[in-house]
Parts: sequence; structure tokens; C-alpha cells
Amino acid sequence: MAMTPEGEAELEKIRKVRGYTLPVHDALAEVNPEFLKRYGALASYTIFGEAEGRHLDLKTRFLVLVGVTTAVKGDREGVEWAATRAVQNGATWDEVYEAAFMAALPAGIPAFEAFCKAMLEMKAGKGWVDQKAPE
Repeated sequence: MAMTPEGEAELEKIRKVRGYTLPVHDALAEVNPEFLKRYGALASYTIFGEAEGRHLDLKTRFLVLVGVTTAVKGDREGVEWAATRAVQNGATWDEVYEAAFMAALPAGIPAFEAFCKAMLEMKAGKGWVDQKAPE
């Protein structure tokens, strides 16, 4: 199946907001660009929406995502992306690790171990997400 202009346009919107796309975005752009448009808009607003009226600042939203993506143990791209963005928005690496460790209570220590492995690999330049990890 070939990518439609609508699918490419939606991928470009996501790249502009997030800085990259994930395989799920690429697949949806090809299979159902309208679904990607709606999913992308919801995700972009939920994560990056304006601060006015929000109870969590951007740094905290990313720290929550670190914990959630750690807990689900299958979203390594999300772990890397959320951790990097948390630091870019003012979190320390200690805060990022603590957010991930909090996931160990409901998800188990193996979830935190997977997070630690992902962070070590990302910091060594072997991450899954094409972005520069902050120092």
C-alpha cells in the first residue's frame, strides 16, 4: 500500500510537534490517515497542550509518562522519548529515575530494570529513538 499525501501531511505534523515519528504513526499514516490525524491531535494536545488551565507543567507531564511507559514494559521508544523530554523541560536525571522507580511498585522490579537498560543504551548512543540525549 502506498502512502497518500494525507498520510504524509499527518506524519509531518507529528514530526513538527514531537521531533520524530514512531512505527505506529507510520503504519497509521499508510492504513488510515484520518485515524492518525485524530490520534495525533489528541496525543499532541494531551502532552504538549497549552499550560493555561492545566494542573501539571510540561516537566511533570513527561515525568508521569516516564512512569507509565516504564510500567507497561513494552514501550521502549516512549521511555527514551519521555525521559529525554523531561530533562529538556527541567527535570534532573535523578527525577527521571525516581519516576521510573515509582513504576516498580505496581509493575515490578523487572520494569525498572528494563528502564535502566534502555537509559544506559540511550546514553551510549544505542537508543531506539533518533534524538540526542541531554547530558
